[in-house]
Amino acid sequence: MKSNIFSPLPINDHTCGWTQALVAREPKPALMGEYTADFVVIGAGYTGLSAARKFAELNPNAHIIIIDAQRAGEGASARNSGYLVDSTLNDGHMSDTGLQQYREKYALNKAGVDCVEQLVNEHKIDCDWDASGKFHATAVPAHEAKLQRFSQLLGELDLEHRVLDGAQLNERLGTSYYTQALWTAGGVMLQPAKLARAYIDLLPDNVTLYENSPMLTWKKQGTDFLVSTPLGQVKAPHMLLAVNGFMASAKVKRKRAFPLTLTASMTRPLSDAEYASIGSPKAWGLLSAQAMGATVRLTQDRRIMVRNTAEVWPKMNMSAQQLEKRKRLHLRGLKRRFAQLSDDLFDSCWSGITCISGNNGQVFDQLDSKLLVAGCYNGGGIGLATLFGEQMAYRASGQMTDTMAMIEARPKPNALPVQPLLSFGVRLRLIRDGIIARKEN
Repeated sequence: MKSNIFSPLPINDHTCGWTQALVAREPKPALMGEYTADFVVIGAGYTGLSAARKFAELNPNAHIIIIDAQRAGEGASARNSGYLVDSTLNDGHMSDTGLQQYREKYALNKAGVDCVEQLVNEHKIDCDWDASGKFHATAVPAHEAKLQRFSQLLGELDLEHRVLDGAQLNERLGTSYYTQALWTAGGVMLQPAKLARAYIDLLPDNVTLYENSPMLTWKKQGTDFLVSTPLGQVKAPHMLLAVNGFMASAKVKRKRAFPLTLTASMTRPLSDAEYASIGSPKAWGLLSAQAMGATVRLTQDRRIMVRNTAEVWPKMNMSAQQLEKRKRLHLRGLKRRFAQLSDDLFDSCWSGITCISGNNGQVFDQLDSKLLVAGCYNGGGIGLATLFGEQMAYRASGQMTDTMAMIEARPKPNALPVQPLLSFGVRLRLIRDGIIARKEN
């Protein structure tokens, strides 16, 4: 069988604020030489790490190899905004517009939250867990109707929430920028890099992790899969591609999933005086009611994170100069909300890859009897990635679960236009949404 060449390879910047806040970790060795395993996992993010851990627990005599192109847990898993969510804002432009469809989507998201919470509690994981819910907010009165529709939907599902006006938000968030917000219970804020680091630490002894070992090619060779890296090879009868936004690079699901590049900036911890100037609020996380509007967080250690950019970026990664340009956009968003803060607060800016589909569907597939692929979480990666990874381990072990049945009952990603029409269309959509959300950034 012809080899599938993996291209382009992941190349992350080293300026992610979540990772920089942690003590540096000594990386595992790169893959060197030829190895055999019972299960090989490509990608050491939430999905791959969860799959390797669970497969090892289910098959204690098996040998599992997991490889990552760079450092494990420092790709998209450590670069997101740290939202673990069950309910998601739905205004009718995506799938799941009906009550029953939304109920099913909520049930799956809730299963993801529960999966992560069980791990955190069982292993006493320190990830700055904050189960205080989340806000969906707008700074434009014309967009408030969207929040009212969302409130009605949540009420029909009997999900705890409440609508807050501008004065209430000013007291809770420390900014008068927003006119209205909808708070939902069930949302969790956490430090994503801490959680990813913990997933690495939880790997059992029968799992071997190799870092800085990009997969160059993979192919089926008889009944086995053969994975080649710059310095080695792995042969295994079962393989999981857990590369999320790089599925097209791995030559799978190229017409079903699409990567977007996001950038964010984070401040240093606010001083006592700076913190007092914004009202000394408790930590919070806020999502815009409008697509392409800014995502903003105040963390437990008084840092403010701003993300208000999403782009089609073929090279996937950004240079320092390109990140500096995005940081200026983040600073504008920060100053709109907190004009009293100084212009030099940001001490990190980074990019990351998210994976989307045309209809909000996720990838959870068995491409042949022993080739598995999971990803495309449409912004809900912490919970769904952990859940999908564990369920892929059950599938690779020949077991069926109720959760797996729930996943498979969800809509599959629909077919996307061919390139370059796809990239052109996504760019146009982002431009349109950006114009509508210009006052939300």
